[in-house]
Amino acid sequence: MKKIVLIMLMVLPLMAGAQTKIKETAVPRSVLLALEKTYDSYKVRTWYQAPGQYIAELVIDGQNGRAYFTAGGDWQYSTFPVKAEECPTLMNTYFVNNYPGYRIKSIDYVEEMNGDSYYRMMIVKKGIAENDCELIFDSRGKLMKSNAPDPDAVKRDYYTRNNPDMDENKVSEQTGTQNSRQRQRPAPRVDQPQVEKFTPSEAIEAHFKKAMGKRITAGPEWVLRNDEYAVAYFSNAQRVKMEAVYKISDNQPLMTGKTLVKDRYNSGILKYLAEKFAGERYKIEKMVVYEYNSKYRDPIDGKKPKPYTYVVVSQRVKGSRDLKYVRMEFNSSGQFTGLLAQPLDEKDVQ
Repeated sequence: MKKIVLIMLMVLPLMAGAQTKIKETAVPRSVLLALEKTYDSYKVRTWYQAPGQYIAELVIDGQNGRAYFTAGGDWQYSTFPVKAEECPTLMNTYFVNNYPGYRIKSIDYVEEMNGDSYYRMMIVKKGIAENDCELIFDSRGKLMKSNAPDPDAVKRDYYTRNNPDMDENKVSEQTGTQNSRQRQRPAPRVDQPQVEKFTPSEAIEAHFKKAMGKRITAGPEWVLRNDEYAVAYFSNAQRVKMEAVYKISDNQPLMTGKTLVKDRYNSGILKYLAEKFAGERYKIEKMVVYEYNSKYRDPIDGKKPKPYTYVVVSQRVKGSRDLKYVRMEFNSSGQFTGLLAQPLDEKDVQ
């Protein structure tokens, strides 16, 4: 990633205030030709002018975006707003695990003139008069650059403010900021969610019945996941525990999860867990392989995402019967890709 472009993106919010709406007749021909050369099919909604820059607010393949050009007619980059659920899991997991007490203001997918593409996430600490922070991730969701506060400091501050009676050593243990070995996975936490009944829409329920028919032996039991997905927990004809995930906004199936039996556990994942929990007692509560619906395509590259595995590990709390949990994700090859610091939904506790 070139420094000049990243610096330009860092100051983009400041430049936005200096933008002036203009007519297309006021746009230099060199800029109009550059836009035609950059995109084959597009529709410009509005043109803006900023110091040394022209900006086209446009629609490309049904997606809203903005293309930025120099006054001399050179295309610089384009930005397209995206939702968190459309971003790589690794990227969302990084935010969840490292910035408690923060919220996502916006996410843009950025295309550069040199062919690079990446995600630009703007986050802000919850509260009044807090400054925006920027995180830059590559197309796979790996963090590349950030001007946000140090994650360890953020987590320590968050846990200290929400647990005023907890001593410093305990805060370090809970946040995983004590040493490098702890930072490789989140500190286990006790879950006490309230399980509430959820009623899916008629469209989702009809699709589930059509897809599964009478091929189930238990369920379905519906729950809400992250306020955005409806999930049916059920057992198929072979009595294997399954999960069907639907996107609430469009009533469409997203993916299906299959809970593995112990003799089907991925050997690579087992090896990883043995190394990360070396010297500790732990139990694999569940290992679920998620596979995306055959018609679902990644909104960025247009390809069907590969399956991934979700693992929940529990440990006994000393001096108590309570269990604490760690949640992890692995790719289709069994390689570790990310962490989750909280349950997927209300039923994601064994």
